[in-house]
Amino acid sequence: MKTKKQRIFSVARLAVLLLAAGAFLLLLQPPCLIRSATGLLCPACGTTRMMAALLSLDFAAALRLNPFMLFFLPAAGVWLVLEAVRYIKGKPPLLYRRWAVVLWSAVLCAALVYAVCRNLPAA
Repeated sequence: MKTKKQRIFSVARLAVLLLAAGAFLLLLQPPCLIRSATGLLCPACGTTRMMAALLSLDFAAALRLNPFMLFFLPAAGVWLVLEAVRYIKGKPPLLYRRWAVVLWSAVLCAALVYAVCRNLPAA
């Protein structure tokens, strides 16, 4: 069993890795592998450009680039912080609770519906 100090260090390491990955994506803006391979937009396509628009405080462009991720990422960030706090306190993760499984299943279904809808030809 890890001590509280070790758990805090683990969370800090993960936070640094996530920030580094985010900075990498914002700076390099690599192409989407799914779009490159299939020509279809995945649910996350446009997220890097959306984040760049948010950094420029261009909320309209961010909403236009990827409305799903604009609302999903802050909610996922709050979830991640709550889970980190629970981990530091030595409590079990919320992810194993039935309501959390239902919630994340609904988010996954919404992402799939969004992916299908954004690839339909405009009428």
